[in-house]
Amino acid sequence: MIITIGRQHGSMGYEIAHKLAEELGIPCYSKEIIDEAVANSPFSKEIFDSYDERRVASYIMPAPHFGGIHQGFQLNMEVANAQFDAVRSLADKGDGIFIGRCADYILRSRPELLRVFIRSDLKRRVEIVMARRGLDEEGAKKFIKQVDKDRSSYYRYYTDQVWGDAACYDLVIDSGRLGVEGAARVIRTCAEELIKAKL
Repeated sequence: MIITIGRQHGSMGYEIAHKLAEELGIPCYSKEIIDEAVANSPFSKEIFDSYDERRVASYIMPAPHFGGIHQGFQLNMEVANAQFDAVRSLADKGDGIFIGRCADYILRSRPELLRVFIRSDLKRRVEIVMARRGLDEEGAKKFIKQVDKDRSSYYRYYTDQVWGDAACYDLVIDSGRLGVEGAARVIRTCAEELIKAKL
């Protein structure tokens, strides 16, 4: 059972993924993907963090760790590929839930894969981000817009697909309506039915 979860910022995708992992008794990978990449590449965690799901346009600027435009772009490619190798390596170990980082595309050839996207209305996401980060309403909106823009650009660059487009996923869920537990329950049911269909 391999489940990938794309998510709008503030849609509680991280919480849903971990709730689902707890119920199913399987690992959940988010920052753990970076830890795996760090362990198997020459790059530091600081470098991975600075490029993690970031807007591709920013990569054309000189990287703070290297001297010029070409080096910055090359670093971006190498860091991204190290992350993607980490996703494949973790998936090879068995069942797991993968959050973001183009995992749905990287693992697309696996028959046991369930690709999920979590969305929610902006008002609800703003409330969550305000509480989580101590921002006012306008600050939360700007933060959400920037994070989603980064994720969308990153996803489009590496997959040539549209982030959040229902055609790219097996299941799209509105967490604002279902809540964390309800969303986790729907995903679990879908995953279990997928397994039954393949037996």
